[in-house]
Amino acid sequence: MVPVRLTLEGIYSYREAQTIEFNRLTEAKLFGIFGPVGSGKSTILEAMIYVIYGVIDRLNNEVKYNLMNLQSDRLFVDFEFKAGEQGRDFRATVESKRNKKRFTDISVPKFLYHARKDGEWMPCTREDVIAAIGLNAQNFKRVVIIPQGKFQDFLMLRDKERTEMMMELFGELRRYDLGGKVAYLEGETNKKMIDLKGQLTGLGEVSEDALAESKKRLVGLREDAERLKKALQEGTERENQLKKVKQLVEERGVREEEEKGLLGQKESIAELLKQVEKYEYCLQYFQQPINRWEDSSRRLAESEKALSGYRERLVGKQQELTCFKEQYNELKLRYEERDQLKVRAERLEGVIRLRSLTVEQKDLRERHAKGEAMVATTREEVEVLKRQLAERKDRLEKLVQSIPDMKLLSDIREWYSQYHHSREEETRVREELKQVENELLKDKEVVLSHKQKYSFFADAESDTSEELLEISEKRSQQIERELKGCRDELMHLNTRQRLVDFAKELSEGEPCPLCGALSHPAPLHAEEMEGVMRLTAERIKALEREREELNRWSSVLAIAGERKRLNLNRQVQAKIKQEEIQHKLQEHLSRFVWEGFAPDDARHLKEEIDRAASLGNERKQLEAEVKQTESEIELKRGHLEKYSKRLEEIDREVVQRETQMELLREQLKGFDVTVYMEAGLESLKEEKEKCLTVFEKLGKDYREATERLQLMENEYRKWEGGAEEKEKEIVLLREEKKSGEEKLNALLRESVYKDIAAVRGTLDKKLDLPASRSRINRFNQQLHVVQVRKLELEKLLAGVEYRVEEHEALVCQLEEYRLREREVLAEHGALANQVKDMENRAAARVKIGKELDVLDARLRNLLVLKSLFRGNDFVKFVSSIYLQNLCNAANERFYRMTRQRLKLELDEDNDFVIRDYMNEGRTRSARTLSGGQIFQASLSLALALTDNIRHLTGSDQNFFFLDEGFGSLDKESLRVVFETLKSLREENRVVGLISHVEEMQQELPVCVFVENTAERGSVVIIDN
Repeated sequence: MVPVRLTLEGIYSYREAQTIEFNRLTEAKLFGIFGPVGSGKSTILEAMIYVIYGVIDRLNNEVKYNLMNLQSDRLFVDFEFKAGEQGRDFRATVESKRNKKRFTDISVPKFLYHARKDGEWMPCTREDVIAAIGLNAQNFKRVVIIPQGKFQDFLMLRDKERTEMMMELFGELRRYDLGGKVAYLEGETNKKMIDLKGQLTGLGEVSEDALAESKKRLVGLREDAERLKKALQEGTERENQLKKVKQLVEERGVREEEEKGLLGQKESIAELLKQVEKYEYCLQYFQQPINRWEDSSRRLAESEKALSGYRERLVGKQQELTCFKEQYNELKLRYEERDQLKVRAERLEGVIRLRSLTVEQKDLRERHAKGEAMVATTREEVEVLKRQLAERKDRLEKLVQSIPDMKLLSDIREWYSQYHHSREEETRVREELKQVENELLKDKEVVLSHKQKYSFFADAESDTSEELLEISEKRSQQIERELKGCRDELMHLNTRQRLVDFAKELSEGEPCPLCGALSHPAPLHAEEMEGVMRLTAERIKALEREREELNRWSSVLAIAGERKRLNLNRQVQAKIKQEEIQHKLQEHLSRFVWEGFAPDDARHLKEEIDRAASLGNERKQLEAEVKQTESEIELKRGHLEKYSKRLEEIDREVVQRETQMELLREQLKGFDVTVYMEAGLESLKEEKEKCLTVFEKLGKDYREATERLQLMENEYRKWEGGAEEKEKEIVLLREEKKSGEEKLNALLRESVYKDIAAVRGTLDKKLDLPASRSRINRFNQQLHVVQVRKLELEKLLAGVEYRVEEHEALVCQLEEYRLREREVLAEHGALANQVKDMENRAAARVKIGKELDVLDARLRNLLVLKSLFRGNDFVKFVSSIYLQNLCNAANERFYRMTRQRLKLELDEDNDFVIRDYMNEGRTRSARTLSGGQIFQASLSLALALTDNIRHLTGSDQNFFFLDEGFGSLDKESLRVVFETLKSLREENRVVGLISHVEEMQQELPVCVFVENTAERGSVVIIDN
C-alpha cells in the first residue's frame, strides 16, 4: 500500500481541511512528519486506519463525539492510495456531521469506497479494499502503518497470537492445517466400509453346485425353444399363403359391389355436368355487365339524393350570411372612429408624466444641496490625513537609518552556529575515544582472566586473544584425540564385558558357545573389568566437560577479539576525526573578522539581534500606520471623486427633466392641462386605461368579425361548388347506365336466353364450380380404377382354390406351438435371470472384498496421519520455519544496528530470545531489552515482515510508516538506524517517520511540519 493523497477535516485537532500530497514525499523514498507534542502528527496515521478499517484504538466509547473537533460541525477524511499486484488506485472516505440543535449528537459515520477503472472511480466495498491490501486492521498496524504503542507488538506476541498472525500474513500456511481434512477422510472411509459390509450381507451366499446345475438346465431349455421356433416358421409361411388367397377372394367381391354402385350414379353425374356448363357460360359472359349496370343504377340514385341535400343547405347558408353582413357594417363604422380614443389616452399620459417630472425635479434639487456639503467635508478630511502621513514618513526614515545591518548579524550568527557545532562534535569524539579505551581495557582484563584460569595458557608469549585462541584450538584437538582413544578403549572393554557374561554361563563339560571347548580352565572374572570401565567412563566425562568449557571460553575469546578489532578501528577513525575537527576549528577561528564582537562571547550578538528585532517590529508598526493612512487618503479621495461625479450626474438629470417638461408642455398645447393638474393621479390613470381598453376591444372585435365573414363566404362557395359537381356527376351516371343496358341487350340476342331474368335465374343457383368439377372427375376416376382392379383379381385367382377348413386347422396348430414356445421362453428367461443374479452376486462379493481390503489399509494410514496432524502442531511446525526465515532476515539489520553485540533467535516455544555476545553468547528473553534495543529489534522485524508482504501482494513498491521509538536511541544508534532507513530507498521502499526529535530533520530530504494553532487548529506544511 502506497499513499497518494490524504485530506483531514474536523478530526481531533484538525479544525480546517488540510491536504497532504504524498507524491512529493514518496518520491524522496524517506520523509518525516515533525511537530510539537499534541500538534496532531499521530492523527495522520489514525485517520488512514480509521477511513480504511473503521476502528480507532484510543477511543472505546462515544467514538463519534470524541473523534470530532469540538469547534467543527463536520468530520471528513478522504484517502487515496495504491494497493494490490497492479498498484491499483483506491479511494476511501468517511463523513459525519454534528446536529446543530444538539451539540453532542453526531451522525453515524458514512464510509464510501471506490476503485479506479478506465479512468473513472467505480464503487466497491471495504472487503475489496482490505483484500487488495492483504491485511486485517490488527496486522496492518503491526507491519505497515505502526501507531504509537504498537511497534513492539510482533516482537512481544505469544506463540498462539503470533501463529494466527503468521497464518493471515502467509495465507499458504492454512493449507498445512490438515487435521480437519484427515478427520473428514476418516469419516468418509468408515462410512464406505460400513456401506460395503452391509452390501456384502445383503448379497448372501452363492453355491457353485447350484450354479452349475442351473446352467445345464438352461442349455436344455434353449434347445427346446429352437425346435419350436423352426416349426412355427414353417407353419407361419403356409398360413401367410392362405391368408393372401383369402384376401384376394374377398377383395374381388368388394370390387364387384363398388362397380354396381358407381354405374347407378352415372345419370345424375351427366345431369350435373350440363348444369355446370350452363352456369360457367352465364358467369363468363353476363356476370360483369350485369354487375356494372346495377352499380351505375345504385350510384345514380345516391347522387340525386345528395344533390337535393346540397340545395337545401345552400338556402340556409345564404340567409345566415346576409344577417351577419348587416352586423359587420355597423361594427366597421365604430372601428373607423376609434383613433380619437387613442389620442385622448396619449394626452392623459403626457399630463401624468409632466406631474411626475415636477416631483422628481424638486427631489433632485434637495439632493444636490446635500451633496455639495459632503464634498466640502471630505476635502477637509483629506488635508488632515496628508499632514499625518508626512509626519509618519519622517519618523520611519529616521528609524530605518538606526536599524543594524541584518546581513552582517546573520553572517556572525552563522559563524557562531558552526563554531558551537564543531565544539560539540569535538566533545562527542573525545567521549567516544574515552569509551573505546575503556572497552579495550575491559577486553584485556577478560583475556588476562582466562589466561590465568587455565594452565595450558602458561606457555603463551603474549596476552592477545588470537594467540590464546590458537592455543585453545590446539588443546581442543588434543582433547578430541584423547576422547577418541578413551572411547576405543571403552568399546574394547565392553567387548570383554560381554565375554565375562559368556564366562558366567559356562559349565564344566559343556561346550563353549564361542570356541566349542569342553574344558574351561581360566574363565574371565567380572571384578577385573568393572574398575577399569568405571575409570575410563569418568575420564571421558571429564574430557567432554573440559571440551565444552573450552568451546564456551573460545567463543568468549573470539567475541572479545572481534570487539577489540572493531574498537581499535573506531579508535583510529575517532582520532582522525578529532584532528580534522581541531584543524577545522582553527581555520574557522581565522575567519572571525568582525570588530566589536568576541569569538567566545555571543551575548553582544544576541543583544544586537534583539535590538534589531525590536526596531524591526517598530518599523513594521510605522509602515503599517503609513500604509493605513495612505489607504484612508485613497479611500477619501475615492469618496470625493464619487461624490463629485454624482453631483455632476444630478446637474445633468435636472437639465434633462427641464427639457422633458418643456417638450411635454409643447405637445399638450390645445389640451386643457390646468383642469387635470389638480385631479388625482389615480383618476387620470383610470381614465387613460379606460380609453385604451375600449380602443383595443374595438380592434379585436373588428378583426374577429372580418375573419368570421371570410369563413362564412368561403363555406357558402364550398357548398355551391359541391352542388355543381353533383349535377355533372348525375349526367355522367345516366349515360353510363344507358350504355350498360345496350350492351346487355346485345349479349341476350347472341345467347339462348330470352331476357335478363332467365340469366339471373341461372346465376342465382350459386353453384360451387370447383366442388362440382371435382365430384365429376372423382366419379370417372373411381369407375375406371374399380374396373381395372377387377380384371387384375380375376387373372390372379385363375386356377386357385381356397378351403376354409384347412386354414382353420392350421391356425389352431400354430396357436398350440406359440403357447408351448411362450412357456419354454418364460422358464428359460427366469432361469437365465437366476443364473445371471448368482454370477453377479458372486462377482460383487469378490469386488467388495477387494475394496474392503483397500479401505482397511487406507484407514490404518489415516489413523497415522490423524495422530500427526492432531491440533495445530503441524501448522505450528511449518509456521516456525517461516518465523525462523523472518528472524534470519531481521538479523541482517539487527546484528549490524547493535554493533555485532545482539542477535534474534527462537526458543523451543517459538518465542523471541536474544543471543547476547557481550555476555559470553548466552541467551535471554527479548523482554529484557532496553527501550532503544526493543526499537531496533522491532524495526528489523517490521522491515522483514514488509519484505514478505511486498512479495505476497506482488507490489513493486512498499510503504512503511513508523510513529515512535527514535527518542529512546542515542546518537550512534540513531545514526545506524538512519543508515539502514536510507539504504531502503535502493530497495524501492517508502519509509515515513513521525517524531518530535528535531535532530532527525537534518537527515531527511523532505519533511512535513504540523502545528496546532489556536485560530485554525492543526496546520500541515510540506518543506523540502
